[in-house]
Amino acid sequence: MKSLQGRLMAVLAVTIMLCWAGAIGVLMTYTQHSQSSLWDSKLQAIGTKILMSIPGSSELRSIGPRLQLREDAVRRNQGSRAQETRDEHLTFQVWSRREELAVRAPGAPETPLQPTFSEGFSTQMVAGQAWRVYSISDSTGRITVQVANLQGAIDAELRHKAFTALGITTVLLLLVGALMSCAVRKSLQPVASIGAALRQRRTFDLTPLSATALPTELRPMVDSFNHMLEQLSEAVEGERRFIGDAAHELRTPLSALSAQAQVALRATTLAEKDVALVKLQAVAERSARLSEQLLDLARLNAGAHAPDRVVAELHGLVQHVAREFEIHAQQHRRHIVLETEPCQILCNVDEIGILLRNLIDNALRYTADGGTVHVGCGMRQTMGRWQVFLEVADDGPGVPAAEREAIFRRFHRVAGNGGRGSGIGLSLVAGIAQLHGAGIETCDGLGGRGFCVRVVFPLPGN
Repeated sequence: MKSLQGRLMAVLAVTIMLCWAGAIGVLMTYTQHSQSSLWDSKLQAIGTKILMSIPGSSELRSIGPRLQLREDAVRRNQGSRAQETRDEHLTFQVWSRREELAVRAPGAPETPLQPTFSEGFSTQMVAGQAWRVYSISDSTGRITVQVANLQGAIDAELRHKAFTALGITTVLLLLVGALMSCAVRKSLQPVASIGAALRQRRTFDLTPLSATALPTELRPMVDSFNHMLEQLSEAVEGERRFIGDAAHELRTPLSALSAQAQVALRATTLAEKDVALVKLQAVAERSARLSEQLLDLARLNAGAHAPDRVVAELHGLVQHVAREFEIHAQQHRRHIVLETEPCQILCNVDEIGILLRNLIDNALRYTADGGTVHVGCGMRQTMGRWQVFLEVADDGPGVPAAEREAIFRRFHRVAGNGGRGSGIGLSLVAGIAQLHGAGIETCDGLGGRGFCVRVVFPLPGN
């Protein structure tokens, strides 16, 4: 059952049914016990009063015939009153010396209600009917009074009272169920109101939901949802800025491509065309590199990086990526120096490859002709803890200390760099390092000049 209201209603219905069943058991037990005790008390009181009002045994024998004659007269002349008495299902007998029936109620049997004349309560079968009997004798044992009520009448009254109590209990439980059902629907109304409010919003309306009128139990959920809306709003705003910045960055190389193509078309000699085509090729390479970085950055910001990570040999990865840049470095009269030690990191290999390529490409781009780029990795111990480091250093113009933190932001360029970079590479480095729980350190480059970026990774398993 996926409906929260349905679950609550089901639990409520089961609870009411269990309470109803428990109430039936309790009421039946209590009513039966109390009703039996009540009739036993009545029989005991009636028997005791009859015994206290009876004269001695000699006088009882003399008035017994007269009482019997009176009973016959009552039967003949007051049939309706006798019928009413019988309808009450209550009768009694007075026995003398447990042998002679001296007095009996109209309709009472002539045989003893309690044949053994044992004192106290008992249930006896008389003329095929069950009777609840109370027998009591005087101190001499000569006079015995037996009072009885028809067991069927007691049971009928018991059932009547039990059904009455059961009906009242059922009505009360149904009323409680209806009230609880209304309370559940009323309590869940804020959830429906939130859903309706969200459906009425315009596209990309990410303003937080109001939680002032919500129950206390719903506020944590709405607060978490509002936090998610804030993050989503920041992500959407970041994507808007990214699209604007990317369009601005692509506009310049595309304009340069068009301009160099026009120059090549207007050239009158092969030498002029070759010069224009070389420049056109350089702009095309820069545009391709910019497009690749923009795609990497977009995938990184969208969380499209592969979640699987493996323990990889960092020194082997560094050597592989560095060899990709050897021809490019030689063509531009730059040198790449490798200094690696065996070390391992837990990483996504593709993302670390992107990080390395951007660091090396950035260093080569800002190194002058004949310059050197140092690429290294290894282990180091800092404050008693071992770490894996990867660093790329150059002997170029370097980065002022005040700018070193800002260069890892998107599209940020250091003033006076001649526009050789796009301002994306180092932001990719920072994003990938953050995803791997690595820190970034900056310092001076080779020979006290240039610039160095060091990425420090935790050991696998830490």
